[in-house]
Amino acid sequence: MIVISLLFDRAPGALANHRHYARAQGYRHVEIDMSDLSGSNPGVRWVYKYETLLHYLHEAAPHEIVLLLNENAAILQPVELPLLMAGRDWLVVRTESEHAQTDVLLFRNTESVRQQIADLLGTCRYGCALPEHEAGLLQAFDASPAHFRIGDVCVVAPVAANLESVWATWNAFAASFRDEKHHRRFRAAAFEHINECTARGLPYLSFPDNGVRETATHSVSQPGRAIALVMLYTPNIARYGRIAEANFRRYCERHGYTLYVHRDIPPQLNDGKSSGNWFKAALLREYLPHHQWVFWLDADVLINDMNRRLEPLTHERNTVLARDVGTWSFNSGIMGFQRNQENYDALAHIMNECAQVDDKSHVYASQGDQHFFIRAFEAQSGFDTAQIHSFIDLNTPCVYRRPDSFMVHYIGMWQDNRAVLMDYDLKHTAME
Repeated sequence: MIVISLLFDRAPGALANHRHYARAQGYRHVEIDMSDLSGSNPGVRWVYKYETLLHYLHEAAPHEIVLLLNENAAILQPVELPLLMAGRDWLVVRTESEHAQTDVLLFRNTESVRQQIADLLGTCRYGCALPEHEAGLLQAFDASPAHFRIGDVCVVAPVAANLESVWATWNAFAASFRDEKHHRRFRAAAFEHINECTARGLPYLSFPDNGVRETATHSVSQPGRAIALVMLYTPNIARYGRIAEANFRRYCERHGYTLYVHRDIPPQLNDGKSSGNWFKAALLREYLPHHQWVFWLDADVLINDMNRRLEPLTHERNTVLARDVGTWSFNSGIMGFQRNQENYDALAHIMNECAQVDDKSHVYASQGDQHFFIRAFEAQSGFDTAQIHSFIDLNTPCVYRRPDSFMVHYIGMWQDNRAVLMDYDLKHTAME
């Protein structure tokens, strides 16, 4: 058996993952780093990829199996290749669309397969008209449907930051990472997580102890300080909520801020049909009289630069807000409010408006809480959009995170994938 890691992008976690699988199974492992290959024409990569495949098929023993992997392929379960290839000369599968994924490909060394690969190469050489997708080259190899299983093993599970994290829960041989906006850092985080869990014999989505011991639905740390931070997370998102809580606690202890943590919706607010984000205004208004400033931080936020204080943000301002990455004037994931009557009244107005909303079943229902915060504060006579911070300065979407980012917001991700990336970023912040 031959396992080929042909990488067109730097992905050391992928290489380590493939290497571990090959060694554990006793298979020959071929490592090829082509990450310095230049050129935007995909045919430049495709012709090399399938020439490489044909080369190693010629080297293989008759009927030997070749597994071709790239930087977007992860091995999840150590299934033996003969089990997957029983009665087959190739195994090409779809994941999310009608197109075959091309990250995990299996071929048996037969004369017919070699000839079909040679014919394929004739369609992607320099000067050829290329198909829109690489999968178009594989038309001679019938692809199995999405979620295709052999016995109880899914051959290839789809992975993307905003997809349900089935890669962690299905009994799957391999995973194929979709190239999307979170792609490289999320891929690196997922590979590190997969590799660490594999090495330690732990199930996926097992995270290190972050030191959070409290299980009460509500706690207060360092009460009575001039500045307070407030967060809320419900049990269904506790996997990343507790990561954020530990991060906020360290930050508040360092700078002497009060921290209010709600690990579920307070009973006096809970109507049994609303998600936690709809109670921001109520909690902010409850705590505002006791502090000079109160900041709300969503549970999918991390404070990346622990040395930066909040006080400079509050200078000559009544609110601390940051522009949204979309068309909203500001984002409600990180907000700060000075103790004054105008803010107190605005929060009461938001509470009243939200109380009239019929559907509050999830974060984005009825335009979300953000719509009502924006409407209330834009209606204030002194509201000045020029005073809203750039999301580079505050509330930075995680896709734009840099080592010097202050607070990073992990938006647009499936909740367990969010935990994987948040855990990864915390580990690497110190190294940066």
